[in-house]
Amino acid sequence: MDDRFAWDVSLETGVEAVDAQHKRLFALARNLSTCSLDESCDEDTVTDAVYALTEYVTEHFADEEALMRERSYPGLGPHKSRHEQLAADTMRFVARFFNGERVAAEELAGFLVEWLATHIERDDKALADWLRSA
Repeated sequence: MDDRFAWDVSLETGVEAVDAQHKRLFALARNLSTCSLDESCDEDTVTDAVYALTEYVTEHFADEEALMRERSYPGLGPHKSRHEQLAADTMRFVARFFNGERVAAEELAGFLVEWLATHIERDDKALADWLRSA
């Protein structure tokens, strides 16, 4: 297994619901990467993995943004903007995949876990610290 897709406890924020979703995102990315590189996986299976990951990213961002609104997090605007940028970047990978570039699925998985790790460290841990202190 590619170590990029292994959950690292150093990424935990201490917010149980957020951490559970982050772990799920890593697992979905791992599944997509594995399937996209496996010649025995048919296109429908890879497509399902692309949809599962991108839909869960959208769900996670919506849940996280709802939490920030609910708790009046002062960093909501910039945090949400980073979510929107990732969504746009993700759509570029998805478009490449649907234009016949199967490798775009593996690239999407790798891109997402790298982006998530950075985002968790920079943004989500700051949110978690603020939630604990508020």
